[in-house]
Amino acid sequence: MSDPRVLYIDDEVDLLELAASFFEDENLPLDTSSDFREALELIKKNNYDLIISDAKMPSGSGYDLISIARKQDNFKGKIILVTGNAERQGDAQKFGYDLLIQKPLQFQALVQTAKDLLSR
Repeated sequence: MSDPRVLYIDDEVDLLELAASFFEDENLPLDTSSDFREALELIKKNNYDLIISDAKMPSGSGYDLISIARKQDNFKGKIILVTGNAERQGDAQKFGYDLLIQKPLQFQALVQTAKDLLSR
């Protein structure tokens, strides 16, 4: 099996850079995007095995992104949604994400969670 492809979307660029360093340390390459529309283009062009997305971004909602990603023929992967509050904790089936993670993020734990999801 080829290396898994992972995309992380967040409007906070410093979080993306930090996450990328943690993922790369574990030999898990990470594509990043800080823009909703750019992220959608990446999803359309690439076959990601895992998408990690912030729930609320100025350029678009993580919930909308999930809905659009799930409709792409080339996306059959898992989705982790990152949020600052747990209002949607029980809505995984309704919104289509596989796992909800609360902020603040612990990046080492996020990498391990990503590996666990990718191995299923």
